[in-house]
Amino acid sequence: MNPLPPEPNPQELKSESIKIVIMRFSAGALTGALIAAVYWSYADWFGTSQSLTINIIGSLTLALVCGFFTYKWGYKMIDILLSSLHLD
Repeated sequence: MNPLPPEPNPQELKSESIKIVIMRFSAGALTGALIAAVYWSYADWFGTSQSLTINIIGSLTLALVCGFFTYKWGYKMIDILLSSLHLD
């Protein structure tokens, strides 16, 4: 009879999964901030800019939403979000 392999330390698994969650959320939040910056630059270029407060609140909201999407559905969501910009 073969002995069972040692069980992994649950603390190590927990810290590794927290790092992955933070990395995913951060990547999504940076993507959201990039999309907000592109929108803001185009809005300013076409003369339809809004107040600074609304732009900052909108950028933070978009960054948080994109971060949550990436956390929930993975890095494929970043590709979908960036492809929606049509920066050709």
